[in-house]
Amino acid sequence: MNPHSGLPELAPVVALVLLAEFAAGTMIVTYLLDALERVGRGFAGTTAVICAAVMGLDLLVAAGLPETGALLHGPVSSGDVASLIHWSVGLTVMLLAYGLFCAAGTDAARHVVGIATVLVAAMVLARSAIAFGPPLGGALVAAAMFIPAALLAGSATAGMLLGHWYLISPDLSFRPLRRAVYLIFFAVAVQVACIGTALALNHGRGREELLGPSFGLLFWLLVVGSGVVFTAGVNGLTLYFARIRANQPATAMLYVLIITVLMGLVPAHLLFFRTAVPV
Repeated sequence: MNPHSGLPELAPVVALVLLAEFAAGTMIVTYLLDALERVGRGFAGTTAVICAAVMGLDLLVAAGLPETGALLHGPVSSGDVASLIHWSVGLTVMLLAYGLFCAAGTDAARHVVGIATVLVAAMVLARSAIAFGPPLGGALVAAAMFIPAALLAGSATAGMLLGHWYLISPDLSFRPLRRAVYLIFFAVAVQVACIGTALALNHGRGREELLGPSFGLLFWLLVVGSGVVFTAGVNGLTLYFARIRANQPATAMLYVLIITVLMGLVPAHLLFFRTAVPV
């Protein structure tokens, strides 16, 4: 990696990956909630359109992306980055198509389009790992960073949007919201396992840099403190309110949850691209 590259210079790459994780993760979680709990085509379609808007912003970031090879630990294949952008365009189109089918298609047709959209979302995550993984230890290392992050970001965002949906559909059972909260707990547990594994398996310069005076406070305070500990605590309050069917406090907690997740994921990605330790 360029020794003069600091965390601010990595912001465009982090934004590109994070926005894709939010959109892809939210789409996958939303489809699962719809398939398991039948939250309804209105919620699924609205969420898909919101995710399409996020992907539109992601494509704008991609249009202004600087040369990433100079920022990371080695060269980045322009062909792999181009493939990621092409799949991102495809995901944007599929999200809009899914939203359309939720509004006007039959249930069978929207589920077929939904499954196709989920598969394209998974490919965007895979192409992100393939594009940026090689200079950071390999595509599998990057996948160990991007997939848990997408699960956490997606479950938190889908849960927050579902909390709002009760204002439109007040007769909706609270079981889907509780399912979303349990999924957030699962995502946090996966995040903890990945962070622990990454720290246990990395004994080189990257780990020393991550835990040393340069980034140690950032790691413990934000990645662990906000992204794991505080997120789990806020999610516990969300579960309490969901159990007593108090939708407004539950939704408020989910707003706070989105903030804590962002406060954890943004520095985690910056540190990953800087140290090559997938935390």
